[in-house]
Amino acid sequence: MRKIAKYVAVGALVTPLVIGSAGFASAHDGPGYVNGPGYGKAQNSASANGGQTAATFSGFTPDGKAYFLTTIKKAGPKGAGGNTVGSHS
Repeated sequence: MRKIAKYVAVGALVTPLVIGSAGFASAHDGPGYVNGPGYGKAQNSASANGGQTAATFSGFTPDGKAYFLTTIKKAGPKGAGGNTVGSHS
């Protein structure tokens, strides 16, 4: 039962980031596109001891404002937590 709870917790943390990363990738394609230059990186991992996901995105919105977002989420046998930092102009 405990392993199932771990897998559910990891899935709950990783799934939104994967979906969100796909949204950022499709809305922000880099140099030469409507939104201009940008950067995106995501890392996901899972094991029997828990899971972790981390992502960083930066670039410009369609109206020319700069943004930066970095987020880290972890889940393990003793609990779960996360941290998000972002800014925009």
